[in-house]
Amino acid sequence: MRHSLAFVLFALALAVGCSREDAPDPSRSGEATEGKPAAAPAAAPVADSELAGTAWRLLNIASMDDTIDVPDDPNKYTLEFGADGRASMRADCNRGTSSWSSESAGRLTFGPVAGTLALCPPPSLGEKYLAQFEWVRSYTTRDEHLFLATMADGSIIGFEPLPPAVATVLGEDVHAVDPTEMRGAVLARLFDGFAADQGIEVTEAELDAYIDHLKQGMAAEGLETEDEFTDEEVAQIDLIHRQMGYSLIRQWKINKSLYEAYGGRVIYQQLGPEPLDAYREYLQERQAAGDFSIADPAMVTAFWEYFTDESRHDFMAPGSEDLRRAFSVPPWEG
Repeated sequence: MRHSLAFVLFALALAVGCSREDAPDPSRSGEATEGKPAAAPAAAPVADSELAGTAWRLLNIASMDDTIDVPDDPNKYTLEFGADGRASMRADCNRGTSSWSSESAGRLTFGPVAGTLALCPPPSLGEKYLAQFEWVRSYTTRDEHLFLATMADGSIIGFEPLPPAVATVLGEDVHAVDPTEMRGAVLARLFDGFAADQGIEVTEAELDAYIDHLKQGMAAEGLETEDEFTDEEVAQIDLIHRQMGYSLIRQWKINKSLYEAYGGRVIYQQLGPEPLDAYREYLQERQAAGDFSIADPAMVTAFWEYFTDESRHDFMAPGSEDLRRAFSVPPWEG
């Protein structure tokens, strides 16, 4: 179903008169700096469009070569259509602005995107996401979702409505539909700041060691080896392994640093040991310092329950071998 929809939308893009000659000249894109996007071109009035005033977050980018890119956090990739003809994008750790116009229902174009140029940690779709907009030629809505179709390679960019803002973290709104999603977004943004402050990074040597350890474990369990895949499939698998390894190693280092700073109990989690008490104390400090606040009263209790309801977790026994190894044996060794 996903592929058939992609081709239908691509056909829609062709039907509204897309051609190579209509393609924007990339050399006309506004220059950007690392900290601030360049000024976007003047916008045309679009108040009559059904898109005006709407806000969305990314679901996926489906390309004609059958690749589908899914963001690790949809709230990091947003699109807002201003009624004044200006569009605002968030692309992971970067921001973008552009003009947009819709001459008729189903037709859509963007001007050159002016964006910041910060280097976002992997896995990031920021660069690919922002690169799509100058090639968009049409759109459709279906089941309260928005799909943009490009004319260059037939990409379909799928969006869902951006949920309401329920919290603020480090000056940025958090959009979420439930407490679990909100908690994940709050933690992710606070941990990004914590990692930057502590100088926490993942090295290529650590990633290589992790992948070697992972492959040895898979081979020991008799799982499929790279000999059974094409070179392209091997490259895709390696990319997935490196992205997964980056996330695991980085979070392990963050957890280790928090545990060393606050101590407390550690729980078992699928992605590794989690210092629950340290999380709670760290969050209480950050909330008291004004780094985050929860605007939706209904979500406050649910947010903190994860850190206070002991029945939800499986704790590592004090003095156990598991606890000793939790933050002494890194993911690329244990």
